[in-house]
Amino acid sequence: MTAKYKAIEKVNPRDPEGPRKFYPSLQTDGRVTIRTLAMEAADRSSMSEADSYASIANLWNLIPRHLAEGKIVDLDDFGVFKLSITTEGSDTLEGVTSRNIKSIGVRFIPGPAFMEILARVQFEKVANDKTTTGSTP
Repeated sequence: MTAKYKAIEKVNPRDPEGPRKFYPSLQTDGRVTIRTLAMEAADRSSMSEADSYASIANLWNLIPRHLAEGKIVDLDDFGVFKLSITTEGSDTLEGVTSRNIKSIGVRFIPGPAFMEILARVQFEKVANDKTTTGSTP
């Protein structure tokens, strides 16, 4: 498994007038859809593509429901999903309401088996083009 990266030049946001530095920036190489995952899962198991798709679809329906109920969704070695929120403070205890919650997100914490696979990723630097300086792609 090889992940590609380019070098990009970035400004330090704390010191916009300071010197720019170059950093590695991962490059994506397309998308993998649920249909592709279902086909690959079917090839690796006794399930049909439709069964694989249904299993995956069930997960992406069940995970948000359980998160919305305040649960942490633990998928063993795969990892853990939990809700995260961005909030705004209040001067008083009574002033804290749901309006202080500005956005909601999901945090994924990879499990040990997931991380073991990622630990084997190799990195390959690819040539830069003229559009990669000054900002992240």
